[in-house]
Amino acid sequence: MPLQTIIGIDKRNPLFTIFRDADKNEIQIFYGGILHEIIKDKKDNPEFKLMLARLYNAGVNVKSLIANFGYSYPTIRRWGKALKSGDGEKLYYALSGQGSHKKLTPEILSFAIHNFEHVYERNKYNYSQEIRKNIKSVFKINICAESLRPLFNELKISYNKKNGLSEEEKKRIYKTHL
Repeated sequence: MPLQTIIGIDKRNPLFTIFRDADKNEIQIFYGGILHEIIKDKKDNPEFKLMLARLYNAGVNVKSLIANFGYSYPTIRRWGKALKSGDGEKLYYALSGQGSHKKLTPEILSFAIHNFEHVYERNKYNYSQEIRKNIKSVFKINICAESLRPLFNELKISYNKKNGLSEEEKKRIYKTHL
């Protein structure tokens, strides 16, 4: 099957042509007549989101991007602004999902996992409150119990099965909650 044109050249977009190759499940972007990049056609792929951010920043018609890729204007704009800012943390949060800046950063998540085993061992009833108090003293930020509940539930299950947490188990849980 030949390439399918997604966005062609027009007045507002004189340089970029974007094609979809359904056989290879790819998006191909041409700048002028030169192949600029090839990206997997998967909506959850960070490269796919970065492509849309770059196209937004390059001035490609936003209505075409919305119509052909299915994301909303505020989402594409947020990705474009985060990419333009050059701030890795802003970009991470912009690409990671909906909503505003998340309080549960990778550092806080890692701290909570590390702290859990020590606190839970001696305080099975108020461990969440104690860990949140420790987070506040170290990071100077309040985190509600509800933000940490899914993490603590998974940690409790693993801890109670093996009467402790292995480093591999901590890493696996960290990756699933990141």
